[in-house]
Amino acid sequence: MPDSHNAGDFVRSWWEPPTGSASPRPSWISTGPIATWTCNAVREGAVLICPVKVEGAGVYIGDSHANQGDGELSLHTTDITADVTVKVKVLKGLALEGPILLPVPEDLPYTARPYTRKELEIGERLAKEYGVALQRKKGPIQVIGTGPTINQATDNAIGRAARLLQMSPAEIRNRCTITGAVEIARLPGAVQLTIMAPLSRLDELGMGKLVRRQYGLT
Repeated sequence: MPDSHNAGDFVRSWWEPPTGSASPRPSWISTGPIATWTCNAVREGAVLICPVKVEGAGVYIGDSHANQGDGELSLHTTDITADVTVKVKVLKGLALEGPILLPVPEDLPYTARPYTRKELEIGERLAKEYGVALQRKKGPIQVIGTGPTINQATDNAIGRAARLLQMSPAEIRNRCTITGAVEIARLPGAVQLTIMAPLSRLDELGMGKLVRRQYGLT
């Protein structure tokens, strides 16, 4: 799996070259490469959960940036050398199609931040008034999507989230519209899809403790 350049936009040229002499589209491209998606929320304090796709896989860090706005609009920024300290833990049995990011709380979209006690009290009153159940046990995760374009990257993230959380793509879209967001990590094709996920499902996946610890949830 090519893994050295960008997030799907570069390898697209292999089967859609400007000369018209296209090569067969590689089968792995449907799941999307997950190389340089250059997300400025991957910083000190963030938790990044990566898929392990080959036995004995290692970890490397590169393309370090001193600063960067969303999207990396010029496709470069203040590139630097860096000394990085990371803590690595293996989550056995967790099958991922792509990375899951738990950003620091201040980097979460406003609509996807864990509820305060006051917000939950208001929610309970409204739920009682209208006869609906309030889903209290939720935690934010960001599903990374990649592709040749932003639209394709978003579809990729929605599909990954749907399969991960065992929901329909329509439910993912609605949840992310109301209590989430889609943000551009890097142009032209890398996004962060933030969703408030049921903690019960995250517990089944083995990510519940990480999400609770990152956001101070019970």
